[in-house]
Amino acid sequence: SKLETVVSILLNGGTQMILDGDNHNLARLNATLACHFEEWMEVEVKESKAIFSWTKMYELHDADIHTLVSYYRKRIPCACLEEKYKAEKSVKKMGLCYNPNCSLPERKAERSKMFCCTRCGDVNYCSVECQKDDWKAHRQFCDVIAAKKAAFNSDKQS
Repeated sequence: SKLETVVSILLNGGTQMILDGDNHNLARLNATLACHFEEWMEVEVKESKAIFSWTKMYELHDADIHTLVSYYRKRIPCACLEEKYKAEKSVKKMGLCYNPNCSLPERKAERSKMFCCTRCGDVNYCSVECQKDDWKAHRQFCDVIAAKKAAFNSDKQS
């Protein structure tokens, strides 16, 4: 489809920017847009997913170099990012704490140490305290997300 062609162009452009070692901000933008279109195709066209993963898009928009290289590396048909990946894999992958009142700088925490909402599975927190602090605000969205995922899974099983 034309949208797959657009995604391919965005991925190729972002990969080249990483390889050239310049303009990682534009590579982040390309990744965010490619991710948005991939999510849209999965939800709206292929109907293989219940909802968009907005968290993934937000994290790509402000991604560390390890996350950025990993994203592109998984989506391109060549091995041109292998050396770059090996050089960057020691960089800790950072995630965005969903709590807007998080006290961490830029609300970022090491992704492997983050807590995912067990109900909706769509948002991450840097700590149990941040998750509890944000629960009143997140709950309304959590209910909707969980219901959409449950309905989607129910429809797929029938």
